[in-house]
Amino acid sequence: MAKGKKRNLVKKFLQGRLRFTEFAITNACIAKCSFCDIWKQHPKIFVDKEKALYAIDRLADFGVSHLTITGGEPLLHPDVIAFVERATKRRMNNAVLNAAPSLLTRNDITKRLADAGCDILSISFDSGDPVTMAESRKIPNIMDEMLRAFEIIKQSGLKTMASVLIWNNNYNNLEEVCVRAKNMGYDFISFNYPTFSESEVYPLGGEGVNLSRENVIQGLEEAIKLRKSGKYGIINSAISMRNIINYLKDPATIDYYCLGGNHVLFLDWFFDIHPCMQLQKTLGNILDSNMKESDLSMPPCNDCNMSWYRDLSMFLHGTKSVPILFESLSGVKSFI
Repeated sequence: MAKGKKRNLVKKFLQGRLRFTEFAITNACIAKCSFCDIWKQHPKIFVDKEKALYAIDRLADFGVSHLTITGGEPLLHPDVIAFVERATKRRMNNAVLNAAPSLLTRNDITKRLADAGCDILSISFDSGDPVTMAESRKIPNIMDEMLRAFEIIKQSGLKTMASVLIWNNNYNNLEEVCVRAKNMGYDFISFNYPTFSESEVYPLGGEGVNLSRENVIQGLEEAIKLRKSGKYGIINSAISMRNIINYLKDPATIDYYCLGGNHVLFLDWFFDIHPCMQLQKTLGNILDSNMKESDLSMPPCNDCNMSWYRDLSMFLHGTKSVPILFESLSGVKSFI
């Protein structure tokens, strides 16, 4: 992360204004994942370039210091580089997600992302088995495409993260997935916790993530062991994953609530701000000049176990977050 971005993050943290946002810039996607229905949506929407640049500026004005650009498949958007450039200009640490590795081999996209200031490229990686990966994403030869992409990525200098969903194919063999990811060249690994969402904008679910609580807990316990081993660059905090286990066992026993709608946000392709992908509730439209930073004030939530929102919220609970900060500093460097 560039020094300017680090200073901005620390400044906003000390001001109590630090925020993280996922910005879904399109619902178009090449993958047809069994645990996500976005690819089924019509019409296909690509955010307007100028409106999106304005939205990024407003997010920065509201204290957002980390922006994850997502979709659908964000690399299908013709202006994704411009969005990364604007985030960098506003000193936002930023990540771009990818589900179809073949896109990383076209149009010098990895070099252009690196030159624009992208801090990390997050690539979906659900299994160490090529056949399973191809079937889960409905992309033939996806692992071969990923290997070709990595030959190009290494030349660009981009940092990469394997985005691993815990699902019914890997909850009991996560180390096999981590070993394969490390051997392929990933710098980091993040685990996504299985969840369901009936949101009209971001529907999630399906048979692949229809695990029992016991199976999810089994996967998280294994993930904690792998995190503590220090071998694989896992960014999820062990304390955060333990918090999710407690949530699954008894939601009333958790120590850290989700700050979605306050410090962690989701901006959809209609420019509506949601507390997270899970909730239909909107806090306002970022293009509305009357929207104020004070509108981002939803009370702490405990309605789901969505990883990105729960994990990042852990850093923003005042003195209770000190153990999380120390864990991150003493282990793998987080991409935030």
